Amino acid sequence: MALIRPCADLRNNYNEISKICHETNQPIYITKNGYNDLVILSNEAYEKFEEERVDKLVSKYFDNKFSDFESFKKDFYEKIMQGLKDIEQGHYVAANQFFREMEEKYDINE
Repeated sequence: MALIRPCADLRNNYNEISKICHETNQPIYITKNGYNDLVILSNEAYEKFEEERVDKLVSKYFDNKFSDFESFKKDFYEKIMQGLKDIEQGHYVAANQFFREMEEKYDINE
């Protein structure tokens, strides 16, 4: 059964909400002015949710692209061979240059 709590409970009863999240591994719906606003999960439940979501995405992609594991292996080896051929022909960018360009492009500061 869904647990629904008002937003004031986040401030006033945080420890209780945290305990419920960890014990049940179920989401708690937080309302604001009577409307759904947030959903809270324990970190463990969230990580499991994300893992399942990624597995489904990978499976969906794999199933749409490859008819079986042998066709996946064939495609994988072809890509490796193409990469090695590109390297032999000088069609590559050094890793440190690639990362520097990505950091600049996406404004990643370390």
